[in-house]
Formats: sequence, structure tokens, C-alpha cells
Amino acid sequence: MADVTDTFYSGQAFIGYGAQVLVGQNDGSPETFVAIPDVNRIVPGDMTTGVIPKTHLRSPGRHHEKLGTIRDSGAFAVDANYRPAHGAHKQAGGDGFGATRSVLTLWRNVTEANFKIVLPVAADGEVSPAEGIELPFRGLISKYQIGELALEDKCPVMIEITPLEDYSDSLP
Repeated sequence: MADVTDTFYSGQAFIGYGAQVLVGQNDGSPETFVAIPDVNRIVPGDMTTGVIPKTHLRSPGRHHEKLGTIRDSGAFAVDANYRPAHGAHKQAGGDGFGATRSVLTLWRNVTEANFKIVLPVAADGEVSPAEGIELPFRGLISKYQIGELALEDKCPVMIEITPLEDYSDSLP
């Protein structure tokens, strides 16, 4: 069903269950990607377009005039469980992460890397990581924050991955 104008129909949606954040390991072609463990939430960054005024003293209708400028993509926010013994959070890597490709070392060294966000949605709308939609992009870890250490709660880690170039052509 393409056009839903004036049509009653069942809603369709999907949940994020099964989504992954994958980190490229810079190990040749094809590059290997490894998932950040225990991800609880992925929040895509805002996709904005700059707007500047072009109003002048004789603007039509006594109304502001505007001009669209350049687009930008904000950071992906990743909320995960902090696992200090896992290779994603160790400087030495491990668990599939190379010695210089863990999330922590990418942040410490301000290293550009390839990333993928995988949405686990199949063509029929069911959850299927094997048929997922991939959003590949080049970026860097712009935030790595270990969360609160508390008596009766898990310790989170908040990671932000800032895209370095336009990735919108990868959107479905």
C-alpha cells in the first residue's frame, strides 16, 4: 500500500530490538566490523539544514525572507552497559576489537573509523538482523563517558559517534 490518503489501515512500526552499532577494524577489504556490546539505546543525531535571513527593507509582504544553506548531521548517541573487561572498553582491545580499534582507543587517539548502525528490519517488517538495514558512515568517537558507579544499579557508558561526512544517501 503506497498512498494512504483517505484510507483506513493497520499501523506499521518496528522496535529497536536487535539493532547494533558496528565498529570497523581497518583490517583490509572487506573490512571486518565488530559490535559494541550491551547497547541499550541508539539515538541518531539531528539532521539539520542551516537557515540565514535574507530580509531587506523592501521584503515582500513585510515578512522575513530566508535562505537555506548547508546541511549537517549530529552525533549518534549510544547508551550501553559499561564492561571494563570487554575488548570494546580496553585499550588493548580483544573480543574482536583490534589493539587500536576499541571504542576507548578510538576516542583516546581521535581516530577516524568506519561505523555501521544496523536496523534489524526485514522487507516484511519482521525483526531480522540478517536482513537488516545498514547505515554506514565515517566518523569518530567524540564522547566516551563512563557513567555513575552506584550500589544498586548497572554502570552505563555513554558514547557519541560524530559523522564526518554526509551519510543520508544510505537512508532507506
